[in-house]
Amino acid sequence: MKGYHEIQLASPAVRELRSLHACDPTAAAFVLDWLEYVSTDLESGALRTLDKEAGLLKAEMGDFDALCWIRPEEMSLVVLTVSRRRHPA
Repeated sequence: MKGYHEIQLASPAVRELRSLHACDPTAAAFVLDWLEYVSTDLESGALRTLDKEAGLLKAEMGDFDALCWIRPEEMSLVVLTVSRRRHPA
């Protein structure tokens, strides 16, 4: 399955990325660049299917996770949430 015409950010993901950008602009740019890459090459192995029927996927990028929803009819990838992964202390 090759890429999608557009990538969309749901409002929770927008809020999370704005918050991240305020404290770490480099990390926010990394996440957005990475999501752009994944949206153009879904065969990269970077996405893990959570629910095939619903089209829910989990993307892991560096210290971050994103919950994504593929909408094949619209040829779009919707990023529902973005979160920083917590590492055990």
